[in-house]
Amino acid sequence: MPSPWGGALPDESGPAKARTRSWLASLGIDRGDIVRTETFTARNSVAMLHFEDGTALLLKKVDPATSKAVGTATGNEETMLRLLPEAGVPQFAQAAVPRFVAADPETETLVMEGKTGFISMREFTRNSPVIPVPALVSLASVTAGIHRTPVDRITADPRYAPQLIDFPFASFVTLTPAELASGPGMDYFDYAAAMQSVDGSVARLRDGWGPKSLVHFDLRDDNVLFKDPDGAQPRVALVDWELAGFGDPMLDVGTVVGQLLIRWLHTVRGDAASLSRADTWATVRRNVGLFLTAYEHGAALSAEQRDDAFRYAGLATLMYAAGRLEQIGSLGRIGHLCLFVGRKLLTDPEGLARLLAPGRPAKAGA
Repeated sequence: MPSPWGGALPDESGPAKARTRSWLASLGIDRGDIVRTETFTARNSVAMLHFEDGTALLLKKVDPATSKAVGTATGNEETMLRLLPEAGVPQFAQAAVPRFVAADPETETLVMEGKTGFISMREFTRNSPVIPVPALVSLASVTAGIHRTPVDRITADPRYAPQLIDFPFASFVTLTPAELASGPGMDYFDYAAAMQSVDGSVARLRDGWGPKSLVHFDLRDDNVLFKDPDGAQPRVALVDWELAGFGDPMLDVGTVVGQLLIRWLHTVRGDAASLSRADTWATVRRNVGLFLTAYEHGAALSAEQRDDAFRYAGLATLMYAAGRLEQIGSLGRIGHLCLFVGRKLLTDPEGLARLLAPGRPAKAGA
């Protein structure tokens, strides 16, 4: 049975709609009439089908790279979405993860329960980086719930060897002149120099890496969704699990902190010198402090883990700068600010941690 990807996506009437309903029926799915279709900008085709009964299904083409990495037509995301309930992830955290519905290996398409009425953190913070306290608490609680799920039994199972994530950041120290010359964007040398300057801190993270917990691995602002974020009881959804697996949970924590920093940096006026004023940091200090405090209610952090979370936040800002080079060919003001803050977080995590989260625990013997 051909999938809806074979040509135009289904509309509200006509042959395309009938074709999609027939394809869903071949997977054992019958939700009735499709009343609306949404499409999303992503690496691979993604669409949300809205049905007359008020439910929705998310259709997603599998990324060929992750499919090849795990050796299945439907890729890593199906494995992780099936595994999360079996692993004993707390129910409140499971509710934030899209439920797996079906997979079509022939068309390499995943079908998941759609999250309706949600808005991405990117959209929500477009006009202001301030995130309401309940929304930050919900995000932190779900993230901590996933991280504290025991994984020793699972990581010892050879079936899940493809989900044991390797440390994801390469060293830039040995870049050749040819590699520097072929790097994307006219500011690539500045970016490579920044990465080389933090290589020792990155090596420390690499040495401490291991399959310590379930990790989402890609908690960027497009993959963090809120429903009623301004309300007293907002809901959070974490989507796009195709890169997930087992690794250091501080990567997830640091990625969220990094996203909070990046959203705030977009509002900073002036150059890096403006970052020397404590009042400039008030908004991001509030967001980061609240997120980490709420996270620690679910999963306590040692001083060393906090430092690592801030180092990963530094890497997140540096990766954002790299993304600008690839997309627009230049760092621009925000890219250079990200280089500045990223380097500071990696080389002096304790210093910025005191500014961003002053209530941090003291190290043993301090």
